[in-house]
Amino acid sequence: MEAQGTTRSTDEALIRELLEKWADATRLGKHDEVLVFHASDVTIFDVLPPLKYEGADAYRKSWDDWQPTTESSGRFEIHDLKITAGQDVAFAYCLIHCGGAQPDGGTFEDWVRATFCLHKLAGKWLVTHQHISMPIGKQSGNR
Repeated sequence: MEAQGTTRSTDEALIRELLEKWADATRLGKHDEVLVFHASDVTIFDVLPPLKYEGADAYRKSWDDWQPTTESSGRFEIHDLKITAGQDVAFAYCLIHCGGAQPDGGTFEDWVRATFCLHKLAGKWLVTHQHISMPIGKQSGNR
């Protein structure tokens, strides 16, 4: 029984590291690294149209259309991350604090919700579904 708990904690730690690397790559604009832990056939629901993306390539192609331009690395911080891992499937959810300074001197700041479904394939965890949503109503500073 102990070995199973140890494996579960190890898997949870691996998933936490994977999601932190995803957040770092997103914040730093490292586009080639953002989807390295996503399955090629991932389904992603995001806050901006078209809202549903079938596959990592479709999601990557959309970035230039909606990704905000910031003066330096923006804010993209994971908060309250919770992870539940089984033997070969897992899910995680968190809040993400986003923001940054824009070239015109303006700033933006939002909180979004994120849910991730993961599948362990050939011993490696991959995101197979990602859902990012934004609550309707007052955004800035509300959690």
